[in-house]
Amino acid sequence: MTRAPHPSGPTFVRIRNYATAALLTGGLMALAACGSGNSSEDTGKDPATRTSTPAATSSADPEATAKVQLLDAYRHYWDEKTAAYAKASMSGTKLEAYAKGDALGLAQSDLKNLKTSGQVTTGKPRIDPQVTSLDLQKKVPLAEITDCVDVSAWKVLDAKTKSEVALPKNRRTKYVSNVTAERWGKRWIVLDVKPEDRAC
Repeated sequence: MTRAPHPSGPTFVRIRNYATAALLTGGLMALAACGSGNSSEDTGKDPATRTSTPAATSSADPEATAKVQLLDAYRHYWDEKTAAYAKASMSGTKLEAYAKGDALGLAQSDLKNLKTSGQVTTGKPRIDPQVTSLDLQKKVPLAEITDCVDVSAWKVLDAKTKSEVALPKNRRTKYVSNVTAERWGKRWIVLDVKPEDRAC
């Protein structure tokens, strides 16, 4: 299935800038107007993003099964995205298997900015995704996820010196993100990621 070309213009730039405001410097500076983010307590969660995944659900409940599969795909999206940002390149990752459309375009823009700035990332974000909408009756099943993304432990480094890049102290490091995904065949694909200027 093909998707529309990645959009451009003021609206897209605004979304892209905020989406990476808590992370990247250079072309994507943090929004000084945002309230300071409150870091979440260390809950001992593992990598990117890992929160506990529900046990496999019986196929007798298609909706519950779909939710498990959706969240698993979303976590893989974040794992692959984190791996790509750690080297400022999608090479060797499977990000394109989990993201298309605007979500993939956003990641590609971030990676371009990281590479241009001579930066990479270290650490992992924490996520807490919840499925807020699921329509399996559509010709192409559609889902919405609301996530709380905490990037306080996701650091930007100078690629050569490996020294940490200072970011604005009043940037938002924990924010609400709204995600759209579709099921293409048997796989859920993340299509759009829209962060809000709102703490969670």
